[in-house]
Amino acid sequence: MRSILLVAFLGVFIPAAAQTTGPDINRYLGLINGGRADDVRRELPSLLSQYPNNPGVLYLQGLVTPEGAEAVRVYQSIVDNFPRSEWADDALYKVYQYYYALGLYRTAELKLDQLKKDYPTSKHLSGTPAVTEGQPAEQTHADTAAPQVTRTVKPAEPIQPGQQFTLQVGAYTTQVNAEKQKLFFEDLGYAVEVGSKLKDNRSLYIVLVGTFSSMEEARAKAEEFKQKYNIPSLVVTK
Repeated sequence: MRSILLVAFLGVFIPAAAQTTGPDINRYLGLINGGRADDVRRELPSLLSQYPNNPGVLYLQGLVTPEGAEAVRVYQSIVDNFPRSEWADDALYKVYQYYYALGLYRTAELKLDQLKKDYPTSKHLSGTPAVTEGQPAEQTHADTAAPQVTRTVKPAEPIQPGQQFTLQVGAYTTQVNAEKQKLFFEDLGYAVEVGSKLKDNRSLYIVLVGTFSSMEEARAKAEEFKQKYNIPSLVVTK
């Protein structure tokens, strides 16, 4: 009887132990970065079936989910259920990006505060500006795809091969102030766009500076703007 119970006990835990090993998440990330997100998307149902509680697999799910709200739900589940996993700070940062892009600055601020508190060594904190909803919307900023900026942009989507980036340097309640910011950067020799989006039934005028071929290039330029001109800016996709 004791041996039967022991076999039963081991039978319960052996599969769980096998799951802790999990798939090679970095390999799948490499496929996504190499333009093969569709391949990962096709494999995802099998991965989720085999590793339903693996935070790395859930992170992959968020990356290849095209609908922003659903992707954020997945990222938040990683933060809530696997806060000590290596993917938790990345997931929380993407949640912050999503809410900031929607103009939900108070919610974004809470997520950023959580990132600072729970993951103080996260690489995402380097150069991340504070969220200040009270800035007379005359100097608000977003980090990730800004929604409805004259052209249609979807927030929190996975980066696709060949995707270009720009810097959002401000969101203004008046077009006059947006044009002043535009002129400032044009005088420095940058290509600048002014677009608009709706927030709380009013228009915000978004100022976008430059075109960059990689996230890293855009972040480097954002740091330069911060150091040289004391202007925080955040990366958005084009």
